[in-house]
Amino acid sequence: MDTQNTPIHVRLWNRDFWMLAFAELLVSMAVYVQFFYIYRIMLAWDMNAREMATVTAAFGIGLFCLGGFCSYLVQRKRRNRVCLNCMLLLAICFSLPYLITSFGGNLTYEWLAGIRLASGAAFGLAQMVLTSTLIIDTTEADQRTEANYATAWFGRFAVSLGPVAALVTYSFAGLHTMAWTALALDAVAVLLIFLVDFPFRTPEDNVRVFSLDRFLLPESWMLFINLLLITSVIGLILSLQLTNMSFFAMMMIGFLLAILAEKHVFVNAELMSETVCGLILMGFALLLMLSNQGQTATVPILVGLAAGLIGSRFLLFFIKLSQHCKRGTSQSSYFLAWESGITLGLALGFWAGYSTRHIMLIALAIDAISLLLYVAFTHKWYIKHKNR
Repeated sequence: MDTQNTPIHVRLWNRDFWMLAFAELLVSMAVYVQFFYIYRIMLAWDMNAREMATVTAAFGIGLFCLGGFCSYLVQRKRRNRVCLNCMLLLAICFSLPYLITSFGGNLTYEWLAGIRLASGAAFGLAQMVLTSTLIIDTTEADQRTEANYATAWFGRFAVSLGPVAALVTYSFAGLHTMAWTALALDAVAVLLIFLVDFPFRTPEDNVRVFSLDRFLLPESWMLFINLLLITSVIGLILSLQLTNMSFFAMMMIGFLLAILAEKHVFVNAELMSETVCGLILMGFALLLMLSNQGQTATVPILVGLAAGLIGSRFLLFFIKLSQHCKRGTSQSSYFLAWESGITLGLALGFWAGYSTRHIMLIALAIDAISLLLYVAFTHKWYIKHKNR
């Protein structure tokens, strides 16, 4: 297929699917709210660039910590319980900074790095179970690509809505209320998953405790690297806008435009057009920022549009690259590349020490490298290795 567009199944959007999609959105928003909460704590404690980068990077490392046990846990335990327990662990991580300071403790950057590491581990496993197992197991075989596509959009929206929720809370209710906001979002996500009935599935025999199943798809290594580089550019841009609520709000308009563009502009376009167009738009946004036009609404809309186009296309690439029995693994691999790339970009932004011009130049260089890598190698590699 030249475009790999997915047909719309009206019956997919039933009560259970809506609840799982909103659970994906809310738990992702909660994690972004926690990041902004800890970012404000780091500013209040006057931490240096290296310490802030370390705390931020710890979350990205945590994403990979429990993934190898995902297959074993969902085979030996109740699938939804694994996800719910991870979300409960997230709730503990959200409340720890507040509890430590309330009891007179000292929030060193080591403490914050540990909390973010645990948050990344819990969030990573929760998302892997949710996207690679729960959503797939509750939809019909001919609806699963659309289900993965739709729920990924809900997770993508959190990049915009999570920071907006955090900054609105901080503006009107103060610092520590952000922790309660994250807890509330996480609690609603737990409730939504708890209310969904999951069909019984007989466990497989001889399941290894540690495996790459539902964790990482080795065959997707080229897609993983390219997407990681692209999302690190997004993270670098976001590192410059952490106090700018209007930037994140306008990103949502870009996301919505990306959905419309996919349905009307790129519906019969060449397969590589979305990614190439997205990378060019992101580069143009960076050039606007370098030319001191970064305060206009155009920049966040372009960033949201680019991220939406690229994220959607790479998601389908991961699915089409995998064998049918490895669909769940492809979803986890996509999630890890997306989230770890954004985290890497944020950490690099902190490491640069708020040198705005240097951050933008680094982002522009990575964007150019990503475009050249995709056009010269990744796309051809994908066409050669895809399975569907």
